[in-house]
Amino acid sequence: MNNYSLVNVLGICVTLLLSQNLYAGNTTKHTGTIYASPVKQLMPLGSGDGVMTIELSGIASLSGEPPSILTVDCAGLGIVAPDSDATTDFYCTFKESDEDIFDIKGTAKSGNASFDVIGGGGKWTGATGKGQFTRTSDEKELTQGTFEVDITTK
Repeated sequence: MNNYSLVNVLGICVTLLLSQNLYAGNTTKHTGTIYASPVKQLMPLGSGDGVMTIELSGIASLSGEPPSILTVDCAGLGIVAPDSDATTDFYCTFKESDEDIFDIKGTAKSGNASFDVIGGGGKWTGATGKGQFTRTSDEKELTQGTFEVDITTK
């Protein structure tokens, strides 16, 4: 490869790297609070463990300019062992309007959860990111907690 070809190849590589940064999207860091009502069902297994299904609906506040109020709907499935906390895999939809929605997928245990943002619509089209949730109440009829999430949109 001659010097002219090497310069062209390097120029193309630099252009591709810069264009990826230009189209990488906008990342915003949010904090929020969630209030939701869970409905849980437990199916006992022969081993003494159980399979738990959970559905949860509520509202969340989301920091931003301006701040947002969203509806939240979740569904999850987990294993409950007699001598340990349940581990639950879940999916949730956060909806600000009919168009502005983002979805998450995560795992919860002992009142804490980590999750990935797996898409969305409207202002959150193509959303990706990661977040953490911490439960702040011990009430059976109400899930209350705080969360932090970084959301990148395209």
